[in-house]
Amino acid sequence: MAILQKKRVNFFYKQLLAVMGVNILPLLIMSALLYTNFIADYKNNLIEMMNSKINLLASTSRSGLVFNDNEAVTILLNSLKEYKAIRYVQIYNADRQLFAQYKNMGEQVDLPVEDYKDKPFFKNDNIYVSQSIMMGDDYLGVIVLSASLNSSIVHKKNYLLILSAVLLGSIIMAFILNWQLQKRLTAPIRKLITLVGYVAENKRYHKRLKSNRDDEIGDLILGVNTMLDTIETHETQLFQRANYDELTELPNRHLLMERLSHGIHTAQRNKSEMALLFLDLDRFKIINDSLGHRVGDELLVQVAAKLSNVMRKSDSISRWGGDEFVILIENVGQALDVEHIIEKIIVELERPMIVEDHLLRVSTSIGIAFFPKDGKDSLSLLKHADISMYKAKAKGPGKYEYFERSMLNDSVQRLTMEMQVHKALENKDFFLVYQPKVAVNSECIVGFEVLIRWNLNGRFVPPDEFLPVIEEVGLMYELTLWILAQACKQNKSWQRSGLLPVTIAVNLSASFIMHPNCLKNIQSILSDSGLAPRYLEIELTENTFINSRITAVSVLRTLQDIGIKIAIDDFGTGYSCMSYLKDLPIGTLKIDGSFIKGLGLSANNEGIVRSIIMLGKSLDMMIVAECVETELQRSILQSMECDIIQGYLYSKPLTVDCAETFLANARP
Repeated sequence: MAILQKKRVNFFYKQLLAVMGVNILPLLIMSALLYTNFIADYKNNLIEMMNSKINLLASTSRSGLVFNDNEAVTILLNSLKEYKAIRYVQIYNADRQLFAQYKNMGEQVDLPVEDYKDKPFFKNDNIYVSQSIMMGDDYLGVIVLSASLNSSIVHKKNYLLILSAVLLGSIIMAFILNWQLQKRLTAPIRKLITLVGYVAENKRYHKRLKSNRDDEIGDLILGVNTMLDTIETHETQLFQRANYDELTELPNRHLLMERLSHGIHTAQRNKSEMALLFLDLDRFKIINDSLGHRVGDELLVQVAAKLSNVMRKSDSISRWGGDEFVILIENVGQALDVEHIIEKIIVELERPMIVEDHLLRVSTSIGIAFFPKDGKDSLSLLKHADISMYKAKAKGPGKYEYFERSMLNDSVQRLTMEMQVHKALENKDFFLVYQPKVAVNSECIVGFEVLIRWNLNGRFVPPDEFLPVIEEVGLMYELTLWILAQACKQNKSWQRSGLLPVTIAVNLSASFIMHPNCLKNIQSILSDSGLAPRYLEIELTENTFINSRITAVSVLRTLQDIGIKIAIDDFGTGYSCMSYLKDLPIGTLKIDGSFIKGLGLSANNEGIVRSIIMLGKSLDMMIVAECVETELQRSILQSMECDIIQGYLYSKPLTVDCAETFLANARP
């Protein structure tokens, strides 16, 4: 069934009709009053005229009645023929006998003299008037007169026609004037309606109405403009929040996905290539955890500024989340151009940055995927760039990798390993092994280094495979606490068994040292295990001091003050810290095994080892050489006055039981 809709009458015509109704009503009332007044005036004038006529006839017919001159009176009455409205006139003598009369042609006397009244009256569209004829105080007779009102009807019609014409003209004029007036008055409202309709239809809030009015409509226009200003501001803020990162003011992942989708369509249309760079900052988590989120946020802002300065304006830089950034490069000419940009990014980000008096160094790992070679849609490109970024991160800080199909298998394996390390930590599937540290001259055991192992379904997973994964998924702190607790507990157990007291060395990551609860947790572990602090040694790499040196040194000094030994592991392989080595609370230098393996094979290698030993000795440090496997290496190290040796020459890493046996058989 069709639904009938009433025709819509807009506000302008409703208002015009209302105003016209208000105007027409008084016009009609006024016209009715004028017409009524005209009728009343016409009747009064007619009565006066009839009274004047009858008075004149009464006075002129007096002598005729006195002398009984009927003929003279009849002649007098016949003079009324020129007054067509007079129907008839009759004169009666004192005895009420008809004395003389005049009747207009076709008229009949319709009212006897007895029915006449003292005053004029109207009946059947006629007027009736009577007048006594007196001479002094003597009554001579009576004269009656009847006149037709037909002439008044004509006058009424003419007057009504004129009045109607005037009323219609007034209404038309009022309509035109009101229409123009309403048009002028409602013009701003019409503009407001048009503006509101435009805003509702297009969802755009930039238009405004100009008005100099100081009345209510001006207030309304001002209110609408103010409301649009507020809405536009809110819309801008919402757009900014929805599409831009609040911290760095770079496009966020939502806007990136839009630009990436648009870039793919453009590249398909132009048959051009496009590169997607996925960046992850190296060591950012250490800085963020140790120095706080405020420093981390400011560092991200500076990184964003550096990226913006390096890239072209046509390139799209976005913050993907956390310390990850994505760069979209369109219209790629050749791979070398992209490689040049990548190298510029790496060099620029490796420059030190000062954040709240901290000299910070970060680098970035970059994964690259090309359209259409490495993916034909947004998700594929992002996924493949992300995979290649993790591949670059595995090679070390400041590296980059192009996506290859073979990486997909590695990505699946990595995801699997992430799930497995979570499960292994929950189930305590990790275990510790202990590698002896032996004095060079006496060949007596002086301690153990604790190493972590993982037996996954019968296969031993190398630490360099699972430790980076543990670090990246955020489990390193929890794992390190477990290692510390197990190592301290085991060492104290050996001491209670009467075995030779030795130092137990545990490797700590930079993120652990920078953690706010580091000191508290180490002290708690020592207290719970009962191990004296002098039997615990912590080993750190040089990279620990690259960022937040002040914080790291403060923690280490506190640890040293309570009696814990501190060693630098893998010395000479990281960022050199020789310039401030003398200021660090370090008691031991461990020479990296890569230098030890070259002893006896390369003079340059021996020179490096000798220099490190001399440096340590000059700072009154103990020197430890790791990865010693041959007697020749031991002999050279002894000649260089190395203090302690660790390696397969004396023992491989041992299980708890084997380490206990080794310790029991060791010379005191």
